Amino acid sequence: MVEPTFVLQPWVSEVGLKMQSILLSGLRAPDARTSSVKKCIRWLRGVTQVDADPKKQSYMQTINMSRVLVDMAMDELEYLPVHYVHHFADAFAVVAYHHPDAETRAWALLLHEEVAVELFHFHPETREEFLWRHRDKKGDSDG
Repeated sequence: MVEPTFVLQPWVSEVGLKMQSILLSGLRAPDARTSSVKKCIRWLRGVTQVDADPKKQSYMQTINMSRVLVDMAMDELEYLPVHYVHHFADAFAVVAYHHPDAETRAWALLLHEEVAVELFHFHPETREEFLWRHRDKKGDSDG
């Protein structure tokens, strides 16, 4: 077996630079004490990164996503800074629209949409709107 040379899973290199940046911005848990949000971030790390130190369980853990975890995270997210919650939601959208596994995409999309609807009271962007807004803009006369 060939040892990975990058901490990010291969699928991440296939998305645009802006999407990679959004994803990386969302991999940090909030400074406030949380339990469920932190678990969701660990899940996000697990579906985007290669575990560089499996003996150290504090940064990455195998988290089984569930509706209960999503609901508990939503309760915590309601009391976190909007700027953090926005980065959280957008990072999950990148996974929702690009991860190779359908179940992973579905959980990520659920979290993204729950934040948009339940916390921000916004109609979630379509996949196409999100991808257009977060396209790479180097040399783009529209950006």
